[in-house]
Amino acid sequence: MKKAVIRRGFAAVALAAMLIPAMPGSASAAGLITCTAAGTVTFVNGDTDSWGVSGKGSCQGDFQGTYFLDFSGSGTSDTLGLCDSGLLVQNLDINVVGSLTNAQTLIPKFFSHNWSSPLTTYPVVTPFLLSDSDGLAGVGAFFNHIFLMCTGPTVAQFDFAFLS
Repeated sequence: MKKAVIRRGFAAVALAAMLIPAMPGSASAAGLITCTAAGTVTFVNGDTDSWGVSGKGSCQGDFQGTYFLDFSGSGTSDTLGLCDSGLLVQNLDINVVGSLTNAQTLIPKFFSHNWSSPLTTYPVVTPFLLSDSDGLAGVGAFFNHIFLMCTGPTVAQFDFAFLS
């Protein structure tokens, strides 16, 4: 059952990633970068729920080769999905900063993204929109490795794609 949910999540992200080139303004973009990473998701239940994400992985795309990925972020939401009294996460808003280091040249590129969703799910699969200073730039999702884990930092996989 868990593998089927993850496969559906990957399929949704892949479909959304295919739609990114059709977004307005993408004709002038340098290219699509796709990333996968392992890391952790933390959250604290409060009046405004707080989130933390961090991960390391790799990215490809934009005709510049493979990148080493390193990122971290923090943010808020109004609810925590299955980890509080609701079923869905409302108003997820996580600010993420990171670096992409070219594997061949070791030259880094830095990024600042906002991962957000007015309505999403947690803890199994959490899809989100990715925006930068120019607006909507991509899509992504993070997947918890331990089904319905609602305590402590949880191990997660992050998959996202964005226009560079």
